[in-house]
Amino acid sequence: MKRGRACASNSAVDIDLSIDCELVKDSAAVTNHSSFIVFFLANAALGSACSSSDATGSSTVGGAGNSPITTTAGGGGSSAGDASGGSSAGSTSEAGANAAGSTAGGGQSDASGDAVATPDVIAPGLAVSPLELIFSGVQNTRSAPQTISLKNPSMATVQIESVTLDTAALAFELMSGPKAGSSVAAGDTATAQVVFHPTAIGVFQGGVNIKTSDPVGQKTVGLFGLSARALEGENEPPLKLVVDTLGFAIDVGGSTLSLGTGASPIGDEVPAFRFKASGAMPVELIPVARYSPQELIPYGYYTAAGEVVIGTIAADQNQTLYPMTQPGAKSSFDAPAGEFGIFTASATHKTYSEDPKNAANQTKHAVRTYPLKNRQGMAVANAYLICMEEAANGDYQDYVFELANVVPVAK
Repeated sequence: MKRGRACASNSAVDIDLSIDCELVKDSAAVTNHSSFIVFFLANAALGSACSSSDATGSSTVGGAGNSPITTTAGGGGSSAGDASGGSSAGSTSEAGANAAGSTAGGGQSDASGDAVATPDVIAPGLAVSPLELIFSGVQNTRSAPQTISLKNPSMATVQIESVTLDTAALAFELMSGPKAGSSVAAGDTATAQVVFHPTAIGVFQGGVNIKTSDPVGQKTVGLFGLSARALEGENEPPLKLVVDTLGFAIDVGGSTLSLGTGASPIGDEVPAFRFKASGAMPVELIPVARYSPQELIPYGYYTAAGEVVIGTIAADQNQTLYPMTQPGAKSSFDAPAGEFGIFTASATHKTYSEDPKNAANQTKHAVRTYPLKNRQGMAVANAYLICMEEAANGDYQDYVFELANVVPVAK
């Protein structure tokens, strides 16, 4: 946004390389960003293999260097550093409860309170995790590395044939990994590290191919990256590129940076001023993207009784996918009785999911809500993408959240 100043796996052979789908209970402690996808794939009943589509694509930009699958002026890029601060005045903070540290910008957190079941007996082979790595950044810069774990839970040594990038992964670099002919002893874990280094702008994808010779098998970890020309203003990516990179097959109502600020639903948008719990599970609220000026952003839910802050996005996490939150942020909360809405707080005003509560703001219809779909286009039950317009340019990627275990209430 602009307010006055200027990231898929495919089993090539159905063999013994099992995916490690084990998730932790509290998302704030997760440092890689695939487990949240694993949770949603499980909820979408994709099966115990936890597989997703092969990451391939054709180039659309000529010339030297790597080329994006989709091209447009896009943004990304997370910055490191500490930020301090807390909840906005007049709000009650829940962030101190169940404090579990912060999540890394560009990474992804598990929002579920349930672990995805793993087999009691794992055949000889490697348990590979995560299923995907998702990056955001600026062209001609290198991202921080992300790590793939190759765990050998069996009682036999596993021989590595190769760990390589596929031919589509031109915007990614394999920084380290097991060498050809090496082995992973029983009970041990090997790792591979990947960075995102785009030389153009847009959405990039590829994969890391992991092959073993004894037992024979192969797995591919998907790589997805969003590259920007620069930061903020017109350099930011349209919401469409944000959701494409995150792996949500959602029609957001347009491919340009501005989607307009009218109240009529666009694309897959559904009317949703407020929400109710869909069952007994805690409500999950996870920030998955932020493209706005640099400042602390408390967020949470509100009822007729008041507002409750459950977390704060760090000030320097203002142009990135999966922004880092302040220590103590929660990924879920016990649903209040009756209806509730979602809000954020900037230095100048608060933004609400309910249009009438935005009467004093530049944009009245400040939130567009989309039913969540995974990368294959399968609907995820009782899960939504909450896309907020903090100013007035209609990009709706200022703050983007995944909200789960709810049903929407229109008016």
